[in-house]
Amino acid sequence: MGRLNVDIDDDTLLKAYKLSSISATRWEEVDQDTDNAVPGLDGPAENDTDPLGLGATIDLRDMDAETKAAVLITSKSFNPKTFLSVVHPNATYQDLTAGIAHLRASLDSRSEAIRVLVEENFDRFVAVKASTDALYAEMKEGILAEQTDFASKPLKDHLKAAAQKADQVFLPVLENAMKAQKLRTTLGVFDRSKFFFNLPSSLVACIEAGRYEAAMRDYKKGKLLLETRPNQLLPIGTTKEGQSSGSAQQQQKRILDKVWATVEKVMAQMRNELLAKLQEPTRSVEEQEKTIEILYEFNTSDDPAWTYFDAQHQHIMQNMREAYASAINTIEALVDKAPVSGPDAGSLNRELASQLQVCVQALETKQPDSVIAQAGAHEIWEAIESMVKNVSEAMLTPLPNFWRISKSFMEGRYRKNVTSSSRRSPTQCRTMALDIIKLYVSLLSEFFLFSDMAVMSPGRNTTPPLFPKSCNSLTTAYHLMKLLGEVQDSVNDITGIEISSEATSSLKNLLESARWKFADILVNAWLRDANIFYYVETWVGSTVDPYTTVYLSQMRIFQKQITTCAFKIAGGVDLSSSVSSSRPTRQNPLAAEFVAKITKAFMDSLYAFLDGMVHLASDESPTVNAASSVPSSTTTVSGTNPLELVKIEDADTRILLVVSNFGHLMRVLIPSMITELETAFNTSLADDRMTLMTVVQELDKTLFESYFKPKSAALTAIVRNGVLDPEMDWYETPQPKEIRPYVYETLMFLVGIHAQVSAAAAPLLERTLNALVEDVADEALRCFRQVKRFGMGGMLRATLEIEFMHQTLSRYVTASADQKLSELYTKISQAYAKRPGDENLQAHLDGVKKTLADARRATGIEFLCFRQTKERARGDKGRATPGGEGRERKERERRREAKEPRGG
Repeated sequence: MGRLNVDIDDDTLLKAYKLSSISATRWEEVDQDTDNAVPGLDGPAENDTDPLGLGATIDLRDMDAETKAAVLITSKSFNPKTFLSVVHPNATYQDLTAGIAHLRASLDSRSEAIRVLVEENFDRFVAVKASTDALYAEMKEGILAEQTDFASKPLKDHLKAAAQKADQVFLPVLENAMKAQKLRTTLGVFDRSKFFFNLPSSLVACIEAGRYEAAMRDYKKGKLLLETRPNQLLPIGTTKEGQSSGSAQQQQKRILDKVWATVEKVMAQMRNELLAKLQEPTRSVEEQEKTIEILYEFNTSDDPAWTYFDAQHQHIMQNMREAYASAINTIEALVDKAPVSGPDAGSLNRELASQLQVCVQALETKQPDSVIAQAGAHEIWEAIESMVKNVSEAMLTPLPNFWRISKSFMEGRYRKNVTSSSRRSPTQCRTMALDIIKLYVSLLSEFFLFSDMAVMSPGRNTTPPLFPKSCNSLTTAYHLMKLLGEVQDSVNDITGIEISSEATSSLKNLLESARWKFADILVNAWLRDANIFYYVETWVGSTVDPYTTVYLSQMRIFQKQITTCAFKIAGGVDLSSSVSSSRPTRQNPLAAEFVAKITKAFMDSLYAFLDGMVHLASDESPTVNAASSVPSSTTTVSGTNPLELVKIEDADTRILLVVSNFGHLMRVLIPSMITELETAFNTSLADDRMTLMTVVQELDKTLFESYFKPKSAALTAIVRNGVLDPEMDWYETPQPKEIRPYVYETLMFLVGIHAQVSAAAAPLLERTLNALVEDVADEALRCFRQVKRFGMGGMLRATLEIEFMHQTLSRYVTASADQKLSELYTKISQAYAKRPGDENLQAHLDGVKKTLADARRATGIEFLCFRQTKERARGDKGRATPGGEGRERKERERRREAKEPRGG
């Protein structure tokens, strides 16, 4: 669209509207056929001559109409002052005087010209006047007669007849046109006000579509129109005096009120629908906030926010109770269905030991979680975890939204420009949220029997009644960590929304109580399983530590796993799901109470393990009693078990293996395990370590003696019977040609012991034979002291027999045994009684040496096990066993002395 041209001069404007002046005060029509017509101008405008003759040219193009009329001398509105001010503004007095003279001369010349014109045309004027008078007289007598109303009566009659005919034809048309105009006017009114009259239906449509904000916006708009511009909605007519009638106003009010009553009814339905939606728990927080804001715009006396708070508070509390009750029913049903292990404790122990065996083997494969989780009563554990999860979700899902709206409400976001009559304090929202948290704490405390650390009885077994009865400690620890992680996640989530310091304190106390309770439950299960862990012993030899069983490594794995779980439960590691497994685990310092509890449980469990090992060596071992043994869950490949050929049913073999295990415990496991514990818990267990090592040594000594003493008794009996044989006369016996059978019997008995110890626990071989040789030497010394005197044959026989055993067993002769043998040789020499004929002692000695050498050669294969091979020599040197120092030197000395006479 082009720009409007508003640059129009006044002449154009006057000509367009046929006005004589811009400031006209009444209606007039001026004929302005020509562009240059000037009001009051009789003749043509002269715009090129100056009537004063001063030579000025009058330019009329830039003058308005009034100025033109005042300036032109031929205009009836000519004004001398205006003429002089416009045409001659700079004229001097002399100029004006000359102009006056010129003007007079012009007038005189014009008057003379007019006079001459009249004189020349006078007869014409007279003739025209006579003709006009004659025409008027004739018309007055004819068509202009008075009785014909001067010739207008016929015209009037025709006009009347035409008017009547026109009324008959056009009056109905005009009436219909008027009706149509009224209808158009009415339709125009309703068209302009169709928003108001269509408001009820449009509100219903908005509500059905869920467009509540649009409905509220239209409602406010309609209310504003009704209150401020009712005449615009429904105009009413006015009287001649410009006043509207009272009946019209009443009718207008009645119509508008009826429409508005319908609107209010629809809005009341919308408000009820929104209040119902506020009580729906599944709606998003954004939808609920919009709903509350819309309801506040109704400006009612009640507070819609409390409808939401009360409904949500009741819903959350009810959901938490229902989730808890439902879970408890499920857990109770599973507990009732759980198989009973048996009437005695032994069946339960075997069941637990079987679970432990599976779990420990899973730990050895480095993929324990899936196996441990399913190892014992996993259905009950999963139901307990579902209970905690469901109760937590019943709280966590709606509570953040509840608190978000509560916080906005307390900050006054929804109550702007709204006056509420509610007497409830906005801070009651915080109390409601705190009630929900207290219920959560109460439900968990009721199930798990949580209580404060300060009031828990130390060592008291307060296991929750619905916990599995026949579940091993490893599975218990796994599920306790999962439960604690779930509780910690909930505590972290609720603490993060910052409800109140009281809520935070309550949740932290809940978490600490859970840690303490779970640690207490784990410790009780730990000690219970440690006391029955000996059932796991399968007597499979270790390929890493020879002559020990894998039981030791399993015990170590068990201890490490349980201690790690206890450390995590006590708070050493964050168990929440928000901690990424890819990040390095950050360890937290533990409270002194937890450190004391866990370290005490660790030491107590070690003592329980020691008791179990002693039990394994006894006749009550599960290996002996087939009914109490635990079947191995794995099959050992032939050849992979170093102890495959050992007879475990033999009590002596079990004792040897247990004593060998004790040795490995003292040397390696106990020091390393306690050191790791001290490092992990940043504590010192020096006194406990010393006490434990003392106990292990005492147990080792007791068990070893239980194996050694029966063997020693049998050996000393053989020696005693051989030396103190009644048929043996040491004074009269002739020179020996052979070694008596009791010596061979003694050595063969030692060969059997050597074979048994070598097969089961080779590291105990030297310790065992050293002790037995000492007892044999001691018994031999005691017996020979009972012999009063020796003859030449007796002295040589005793020397031969003792020297044969001495040389055969030289590898196992300790310093103590060597001293006793020296005393024995001395005793024999002292008890030797010479008789006539004993002078050729050297020849007899040579015969004895030959007999000794022959016997050594003859028994070389039988007693080969007593010889010290090069490998054994290196091993013995490395072990530096007692009595081994200077043994070769002493043996060489004895051999040298044997070449000399013993008696004298």
